[in-house]
Parts: sequence; C-alpha cells; structure tokens
Amino acid sequence: MTHIEVCPVGGWGEVGRNMTAVKVDDSVIIFDMGLHMPNYIKLTDAAIGEFSRHTEQSLKRAEAIPQDGIIKEWRSKVKAIVVTHAHLDHIGAVPYMASKYDCPIICSPFSAAILKTIMRDEKIIIPNKIIALKPGQSMPLSNELKLEFCHITHSTPQTIIACLHTPKGVVMYANDYKLDLHPTLGKPANLDRLKKLGQQGVFALIQDCLYAAEQRKTPSEQVAKDMLREVLLEVDNKGKGLIVTTFASHIARLKSIADCGRLLKRRVVFMGRSVAKYCFAAKDAGIIDLSKDAKILKYSRQTRHMLSEIQRRGKDKYLMVVSGHQGEPQSTLSKMLDGVYQWNFGSNDHVVFSSTIIPADINREQRAVMDAKLKKFGVRIFNDIHVSGHSSREDLRDMLEMVKPVHVLPTHGEDSMMNAFNALALEVGYKDGVSLHPLKNGERLVLK
Repeated sequence: MTHIEVCPVGGWGEVGRNMTAVKVDDSVIIFDMGLHMPNYIKLTDAAIGEFSRHTEQSLKRAEAIPQDGIIKEWRSKVKAIVVTHAHLDHIGAVPYMASKYDCPIICSPFSAAILKTIMRDEKIIIPNKIIALKPGQSMPLSNELKLEFCHITHSTPQTIIACLHTPKGVVMYANDYKLDLHPTLGKPANLDRLKKLGQQGVFALIQDCLYAAEQRKTPSEQVAKDMLREVLLEVDNKGKGLIVTTFASHIARLKSIADCGRLLKRRVVFMGRSVAKYCFAAKDAGIIDLSKDAKILKYSRQTRHMLSEIQRRGKDKYLMVVSGHQGEPQSTLSKMLDGVYQWNFGSNDHVVFSSTIIPADINREQRAVMDAKLKKFGVRIFNDIHVSGHSSREDLRDMLEMVKPVHVLPTHGEDSMMNAFNALALEVGYKDGVSLHPLKNGERLVLK
C-alpha cells in the first residue's frame, strides 16, 4: 500500500519561506524553496557595505530561509525540487539550498529565467539541472509518480498548481494563485482541468490561506487595469511629474502602465535592477517583450543620468516606473527622496502606488517613513491602485468544491489566516484531525 507523508519545512504558520516535502513511499518531492522576505531584508540592510555575500548558514541564522535540517534523513530520497512561481518567497532560497539535493529543479520557463538571473547576479553556481516545464505539461518522476503543471493565474506569469499524481490520487500543491477568468496577460485560470482532476481523485490539497479571512472573491486583474486608467488618464496631470511604483514581478501590471503611458503620449521608463530582471526574464521566456513599450534601465548610473535628462527635457514628457512600493530604503523612489539621486519633487507631482503594503511590520514602518517624506514635498499620493493575486475566502470555497480533496492542509499563513481557512473548511464539511490537518513547520503527517 502506498505511504504518503507530508513534512512542512517553511511557510506553515508564517508568511513566506515556503517549502514543503512530500514523501511517497521512498521518493520525496520538495515543493518551493523560498525566502522570508522581512528577515531577508533586515539581513540585507545590515550587510550593506560588507564584502561577504550571504551563505546558507548566515541566512539560516537570520531565519531568512527554511530550516531544512528537519528532513535531513530524507535528503537522499529527493527526486525533484518543484517551484510553483517566480516570487522570491517561493524561489529565492533555491540558489542557497538546492545543491544539497541530488535532483533537478523543475519550474516554468519564466521561473527558470529568474532563477538563472539570481544566480548570475549573486555569482552562485549549483550542480542541479534546471528543467523548464510549461503550464499544462506533465513529466514522469518515477514509475509511479508523475508531475503535472496545471495553469493558474497570479500576479506573476506562468504560475502553476503542482499536481503530483500518485497511486493514491493527486497530491495538489496550490500555493499562491487566484481564479482569474479575465487576466490582462495570458490565459484564464484552467478551471476545466481542476474540475477534471477533482473527478479523477485529489487525495490531498496543500492550500495557501493568506486571504482566507477576506469574505469576497478576489477581483480580476482587469479591475486593476481599469483603476490605473482612471488615475493615470482621467486625473489632470498636465505639466506634472508622474511616477508609478508596483511589484517588479507583475508583468501584466507593467504592461498596463506602459499602455497608459502611450495613451498619455509620455515616454515610459522602467528604472531599477529588480524591474529589469523580471522584464528581461519575460522576454527570455517568450511571454512579452516590454522593451518595445518602455525604456528599461538596470543600473544606478543609467537611472541617475535618466532622471537628470527628464528634468532637463520636462517631467510632463515621461511616465516613470520605479521600485519602492514597500518603502524599501535602497529602492529608486527612496533614493530620489533622500537625494541619492538628484530629483526635484514638485508640488502636486503624482506618485501612484499600484500595490498594497505587504502585511509585515517592517513594510508598514518603511512606507510610513516614505509617505511622510512625500507629503513634505506636497506630492499627490494615490494608494492601493491594485487588486491582489491571491485567492480570498470565496475563491477558496470554490476551489474546495471543484477538486473535492480527501485531505486539506492549510499553508502559507500566520495563525489568524490558518484559523480563517480552518473555519471555512469545517463549514464546507471537513473534520479537524480527520480530513483537515493544520500543521506547523517541523511537524509530520502520514495521510491515511
């Protein structure tokens, strides 16, 4: 009889640092290997000016990557590291940890491009083979195991739900997605395939619960595009500087911003290393070439020169997209405010935050500092021009009813988020300890 055991390594009872190991008989599959972003940012800021680069040991001491020593005895059994998407809280620990595992890394072409860029920038070489599997494709992992990438929608391209086909049914790892039927880039969520998998038999669903307490259905990305058009095209910005900041990995959002710039007859400029990284990865993966819509500047010297040029030629001729939506001290927007980059904010210049504050104390504190600086200049601030890339309570309900898993395991959430998901699962008919299994990092569960 097939034996399936789940071990949460990171991201269970916390936001970020995602990593889950699933053992099927003598084979282990690892899903995601990510950073804890607030802890990573604290460490990065503390290390500014130092010559040493981060190591696995330094990142573990800072609790910035998963503590995978808890699956040390499983290490020789690992057949694959599967990455669901290119956000750093899911992929960012791979360069530091993957080399211990004698197995390939399987991810989408976009995630593969991001991973290779991170390793090149950090001067890291790993022996693992990187296999690019497109959403909708499958591949065998052993005689009894098959991996399928089910296409889903999120706030970065080529996000997938990882479906591990086993003799007991599908183990579905669904960590970060939403059920968007009207995306602005790429295909809608593949609900037909999810329903079919449910009919075939889903043995376990490992489900993120970040927004399980939000009693709504998450709006489509089309709504965010409409919000951007309203703020950028319908609010008078004649003669004003126009700055937008958003998630660098949100390629669809960057495309919508560039489209607005074209309609405004302003030259669009993307500034910042992170924005450039994701834009070039989207081109390499064959998704979209944003260099046709915007000038993309990666290096500080390029940004410094461009800001000088913009002020010389006239702010009202440009739409600038910069890093800094979480108030990061080393971001382009922070450097403009602090005088690291020479920039003269004018009264009633527009700064648009096409984002929300990620719920962590460090982000709230940094944004409060940034907002105070902007207000001193009399800048007009437009907050929350954004819709989430995550499922809310009613999307999660739809997911449970579509795939009808035998077992449900909530992940990627603090206690309050996991409790909200547990309440939903109980409402739908799952039983605590029987078919609903709230776990924390380091615990193990044999699924019967």
